[in-house]
Amino acid sequence: MTAVEETVPAVGTVRRLQALAVAGWPTSRLSRETGLTPYRLMLLLKGITQVATREEARTVAAVYVRLGGASPGLCGVSHIAARAARERAGTAGWAPPAAWDDDTIDDPAAIPQWTGYCGTVRGARAHERDGLPLCPPCEDALFRRRLRDAAHAARTTTHA
Repeated sequence: MTAVEETVPAVGTVRRLQALAVAGWPTSRLSRETGLTPYRLMLLLKGITQVATREEARTVAAVYVRLGGASPGLCGVSHIAARAARERAGTAGWAPPAAWDDDTIDDPAAIPQWTGYCGTVRGARAHERDGLPLCPPCEDALFRRRLRDAAHAARTTTHA
């Protein structure tokens, strides 16, 4: 990246790359598809860098559109490489493509919608049922519910 290249916040680029990894796209294939060096790709995947060039962002967005709904296995990725990519992404807690809305993926304040009910107790239950990592809005919903339940229990025991 040269000093004259225009940069943009990398949040959407990072989310797209992470979502592709969750879907089973290995870093070697993502590097080849995007033209990013493996080192640059890892900086973005891990969220180490806060900016991307406008060209990097455009390229990653185009690759995301092309590969986001495709099966890595049907595109020549071995099942072993795809499984390893999914396991690494799962361990890191990255969100899949379906959790991101195309209109908000670039918004730093946006959160992935793992369940369709994130931010509610119903969403937290869906996380648990489906074995998904608990997102911050669902953690907050559970915390608020526990506070309400504790307050109700305290009122009930003092009036008994």
